[in-house]
Amino acid sequence: MVEEFTRITIDTEPQLRSTLRLSLDPDPSHRERILLRGGRAIGWIEDALAPLRERRSAADVHRLALAIRSAVGIEALVWLTDVAGLSREATAGIICWSARAGLRSALADGFPAAPERAESGR
Repeated sequence: MVEEFTRITIDTEPQLRSTLRLSLDPDPSHRERILLRGGRAIGWIEDALAPLRERRSAADVHRLALAIRSAVGIEALVWLTDVAGLSREATAGIICWSARAGLRSALADGFPAAPERAESGR
């Protein structure tokens, strides 16, 4: 799932960069005028992790999906290419490795702790 998600992210990078730029605008009225994607990737990751629901709670699977999502997507691509200076091919490899590492860590060492929400809900 992460490999395909990363391919799509690279293929739609200009559009995703625009969405990211607009989502970071401090003026909330600008965010209201755009349709942000709404976190669909979390559901896709949860679907890919569905076999874990036989042994773990839905809350555990959701937290793991959040942890994996934090390492994949346009935000990771921008940092790895623009800041770290990696090629898109190298970036895709690191993103996939990070997702697998998160999964392996959860299985071996335990799932992420329940997160506390920021006051703003973000």
